[in-house]
Amino acid sequence: MPFLVHVFGVLNGYFGQDDFILTYRAAHGAVYDPGFLFQDYSGHLQPGSFFYAWLVTSLAPLNFTVAVVPLLVVHAVTLWLCWRVLTLLFGVRWAVLVPFALFAASPLILFPTVWWAYSLQLLPVLLALFGALYAQVRYLDSGAWWYAALGVLWTAVGLAFYEKAALIPAVLFAVTVFRGPREEGAIVGALSRHRWVWLGYLVVLGGYLGLYLALTDTPANAEPVSSRDVLTFVYRSVVDTFLPGLFGGPLTEPAGGAAWVTPPLVVRVGAVLVAVGVVVASVVRSRRGALLPWVFLGLYLAVDLALVAGTRLGVLGPAIGTDPRYLADVVPVAVLCGAFAFFGGNREETETREGDGRRGVGRRMPVAVVGVCVVLVAGGVASFVRVAPALQFREAREYVATARAALAEQPGMVLFDTGVPGAIMIDWFVADAFTSRVVGLVPESPRFDRPAEELYQLDGNGTPQPVINLDDPTRALPGPEPDCGYLVGEEPVRIPMEDTVSGRRIVRIGYYTGDSGEGTVTVGDTRVRVRFTEGLHVVHIVASGVYAHVEIRRTLRVAPLCVTDVTVGLPG
Repeated sequence: MPFLVHVFGVLNGYFGQDDFILTYRAAHGAVYDPGFLFQDYSGHLQPGSFFYAWLVTSLAPLNFTVAVVPLLVVHAVTLWLCWRVLTLLFGVRWAVLVPFALFAASPLILFPTVWWAYSLQLLPVLLALFGALYAQVRYLDSGAWWYAALGVLWTAVGLAFYEKAALIPAVLFAVTVFRGPREEGAIVGALSRHRWVWLGYLVVLGGYLGLYLALTDTPANAEPVSSRDVLTFVYRSVVDTFLPGLFGGPLTEPAGGAAWVTPPLVVRVGAVLVAVGVVVASVVRSRRGALLPWVFLGLYLAVDLALVAGTRLGVLGPAIGTDPRYLADVVPVAVLCGAFAFFGGNREETETREGDGRRGVGRRMPVAVVGVCVVLVAGGVASFVRVAPALQFREAREYVATARAALAEQPGMVLFDTGVPGAIMIDWFVADAFTSRVVGLVPESPRFDRPAEELYQLDGNGTPQPVINLDDPTRALPGPEPDCGYLVGEEPVRIPMEDTVSGRRIVRIGYYTGDSGEGTVTVGDTRVRVRFTEGLHVVHIVASGVYAHVEIRRTLRVAPLCVTDVTVGLPG
């Protein structure tokens, strides 16, 4: 059920924020170009994501259904692999439903993966994690080297999408220790017995680290982070986000971006009490065997938090702790560690408990297990339904639909490439937060910043508005020719401006001529071919650079033209 609800939520969403940058770069990149695949994207090295974006954009540009359906298949396969791993490790038993329900219904995973750009990172890594776990368990049970090699391959696939896949070998090592014999020096023994396997992982991780350091600017906090900020961030991450999200919360509303509002006190306290109760119950049941899995979970969570604190905390502040994207990868680790803490995990224990499970279903209280699962699933689904709209980007969908309708009604419309509302693309994307990134790939093929007599810009709703007034105008000096201004004959004419202009601006040129034909306009760094039309007209040029004059040249086959006025400015 959680998967089906997630599918419904995703298919009713749309592209937003980073999605438009990924698709735009994919449409203008080449899959055979290493510079495209291995580009530094906000400190991420994700060639797999860019390859996928290129593939779906090549097949169906800006078609959301085509873009998300393969990822939904990845999610489904991940759930199947999760079940296979749990049953391989702990046998086919009623109690295994509880950790599976925790993973399948967790809003920490369901909510942020409504966002296409993040699902491109997380879902392949979750698939790689459980694929590598399945291979590692089969390797431990059979000793077949190809299973170990398959685990290394799965890890490499995960690294192609998200750098957090570098933590997969640590999870595999922990499972190897938990799965091994209960003896002193189990950790050293796991290292020694499977040293060639770990060497393979080290080679893959070393190669990835070399590429990452060479090709990216490792993100880091620009300003020092106080200990108070760190403690607040840790508290908000664990108490406000991770624990409620793990047990079916937050049962609250979405906040800005991919975050959610701090859950009510009763939800937070309840999640903490449940977590403490689970740990205590596992210690009572498994004694010392429960300690190592919980220690590993704590270490994994600490590493996750340290990565975020070292790269994002100084930029976004402790509020980043309410964003589940940075903790979603901890969910499967928590599920595995909890299962090991309760059930053990070495092969002899599993085989014994499989037999006990088949002979004593009544004693295992399947009704209680189903009841716990129902509570987890109901809470997770209810939470997801409440917060999912924040990442469905309905404003972006309506914006694009409005623009497409107008472009279809008036084909050939030229748009001034301007900024878009923050709900569609936040302004910290700077030059990427523009209409060309959002609607540039629609089937109506809009034209941006071309020379045109009529120039439009999209308003906050996506409706084209004609550019009539220019704000902060800079005008040309009066021309020397009476009733003409500047006469463009056989030689190009430089028209001086009142002042030096810099930056990206609209240049509006008023002219008249007795003939139609081609010419060239040079403004700053911009040089464009223009068709001058017989009669009295204007032409709009989008120029950039620093300039104090406008140069106009006509072909000799065209009659001379008079430039009556030139105005430079931004749309009013």
